[in-house]
Amino acid sequence: MPTYVFEVQVGGDVYHALGKLKHAFDLWNSNIFLVCTDEDLEKAETLLTGTFHEIGDKIKKLSITKTNELYEKKRSWTNIEKEVGLL
Repeated sequence: MPTYVFEVQVGGDVYHALGKLKHAFDLWNSNIFLVCTDEDLEKAETLLTGTFHEIGDKIKKLSITKTNELYEKKRSWTNIEKEVGLL
């Protein structure tokens, strides 16, 4: 059973992405994440207060920009840990 489920939406339909995440939450009680553009985040917010209100407080929403920032910082941190012998 997946503990974490990510739906990365860079094209296509946010409605279907949220549907997949709701399905994962319903089946496995997974931690669910939506990664998409700022524009799609706005659409998702609307859907999460309506059609998908059941998962509105369960889902974590991340912009692609924020996800890239997180990746770069994590990679930098890991490199420093390797340099000092922690990894």
